[in-house]
Amino acid sequence: MSNLDFYHDDPVDLKQPKSKKRISGVLTLVAALIGGTLYIQTTLAANISLNSGSVEFGQGITQTVACSGSQSLTITPIASFANASGSGAYKFSGIRVDNIPTSCQDTDFTFSAYNNVAASAAQAIFNTSSTRAVVYMTSTNTFEVGTGGSGLSVATNSASSFTLTFTTPVAPSSDVNKVTVESGEHIYSIGDTGPGGGIVFYVADTSFSCGPTLNLSCNYLEAAPSSGTNAWTDVDRAWSGNTGTEIGTTSTAIGTGYKNTLAMIAQSSTTSKAGTSSQEYRGPNNFTDWSLPSKNELNQMCKWQQGITGDDLTNLSKVCTGGSLNTGIGAAGFVTNVYYWSSSENGSNNARSQRFDSGYQGSATGKWASNHVRPVRAF
Repeated sequence: MSNLDFYHDDPVDLKQPKSKKRISGVLTLVAALIGGTLYIQTTLAANISLNSGSVEFGQGITQTVACSGSQSLTITPIASFANASGSGAYKFSGIRVDNIPTSCQDTDFTFSAYNNVAASAAQAIFNTSSTRAVVYMTSTNTFEVGTGGSGLSVATNSASSFTLTFTTPVAPSSDVNKVTVESGEHIYSIGDTGPGGGIVFYVADTSFSCGPTLNLSCNYLEAAPSSGTNAWTDVDRAWSGNTGTEIGTTSTAIGTGYKNTLAMIAQSSTTSKAGTSSQEYRGPNNFTDWSLPSKNELNQMCKWQQGITGDDLTNLSKVCTGGSLNTGIGAAGFVTNVYYWSSSENGSNNARSQRFDSGYQGSATGKWASNHVRPVRAF
């Protein structure tokens, strides 16, 4: 009879900024599944939860993870019969997780399975050869398919429960003797929905400074959505209420848009101006740190919405060029024949802007001019 161990690493710092692009506080739940039956036995290894007894497919196992603190999750492996011509077999077909606390928001749960023959290598569990299934818990207590999730479906049962289903399960339940569940911070991809409810359009390989005084660390930028709940409609606005005095502190760098916007408002970005309109936006999830993008942030948004990918997208010195509007993943609502404002100033009377159809950057656009606005936020 095989053993089932529950393993998890203790979290290092649950309050680290969620903008870090890494997997932290990895938690592993190890389950032995043989012949459709799951067995649990005590072990002397470090950081092992001590349990005993047996659980069959369809019965839940309780276990704490880093994001849940002292609250135990209930994890239930699922098997189903897969028909085949002249035959069929029971397959490991999904997992249900219950009793998830809100402290697990913005977390990825990653599932893998192992057998006795190749215990060191995860086996395929769906899509013929996929060995990792990722479920993302959003900041609004819903659950979504995570990175590499083609061939998976996730149902949000409640604010604290989801069911993961392998659309085409491939691992016979009799061949699965260990299942691991890792809990780590969510890794976003371009086109994903961000924490603020916008569309992620920039993913940094290394963290960049962000926040009101550049005192925070971020890895992503999201653009205000043009559809759905509390969607944004691009509007024409003058840059600021003060069109003749240089602020002198605005920057062009990625991550500086929020600081720039606050400086604009502090000087004189009165009602219905580019700075105040952007900062007053709350998005679908009521976040308060939306801003007018800096010059480089605006350029990245231009490249994303044109569908530019690869090195041209990640190279910050690459200027957006002419292309088809709204062809990037999740891009919508951008229009031709207009300039979009950045929050980067260029002298007493001018600020920087950009067209999203041609990519042309205006370096000396009068602050009094009425240009389009699309808020962004860094996280």
